[in-house]
Amino acid sequence: MPDKANFTLKIPAEITRKLNIILKQNALITVSFNEGQSFFLSTLLDIDTKKQEMSLDFASDDHLNKQVIKASKITFETNVGGVAVSFSLDKVSKPVIGGSKAFSLKFPTEMVWRERRAFYRIKAPVQNAPRCKFQLSKSDELGNETSYPCNFELYNLSLTGIAFIYDPDQYETDILEGVKNIPNVSITLPEIGRFSTDLTIKHQHPQKISEPDKVQIIGAKFKTLPGAIESQLQRYMLLVERKKRSKFQ
Repeated sequence: MPDKANFTLKIPAEITRKLNIILKQNALITVSFNEGQSFFLSTLLDIDTKKQEMSLDFASDDHLNKQVIKASKITFETNVGGVAVSFSLDKVSKPVIGGSKAFSLKFPTEMVWRERRAFYRIKAPVQNAPRCKFQLSKSDELGNETSYPCNFELYNLSLTGIAFIYDPDQYETDILEGVKNIPNVSITLPEIGRFSTDLTIKHQHPQKISEPDKVQIIGAKFKTLPGAIESQLQRYMLLVERKKRSKFQ
């Protein structure tokens, strides 16, 4: 079991970004209290970053609304694109003015944002595929250096890294042989945008077992990924998932 501390966010700006993701995705939130004996489903309605407050929709059962107001510890749990999210508050409040059917919540000081890689990695779409571009320099036996422009389709992607499709036959030599780190990689996510990062190659295997020397799948890990770029990547992954689901509706 991964250590919970490894997934706990404490920086206010990072927590704010995650709350905005939950709001934009209209994610269902399980609100539980009374040591888990009472609970209801809800959604965030609004976020006020200046006041560090958010609005949470009432439960359909007014009895639960009255109970949660009196509760001393309330837990909020949701799932955003395969990421398990949770945070706790000591209380929720009911607006005194306006008669709004929503609870008022302070931003949490901590949030658990637990990435579960098995659920989070998605297969890249074949049409309008995301791509990665970079320049790679290789030296021959005489020390002569050649720069190779690389532009590959992604095979899959997650919040921790990507896999791209590499065909050695496109080049006069195996340009990835012995390469471990690839700096300044530009990754394009259709309909979302582009970002740059450094990659570390973690594994390589043939796309077809029957053709071990042909097209390869190269798995690579992001060295670092700032919160804003992580949010961008997550939006793309959710977009791909929604498009896949819509084909079967």
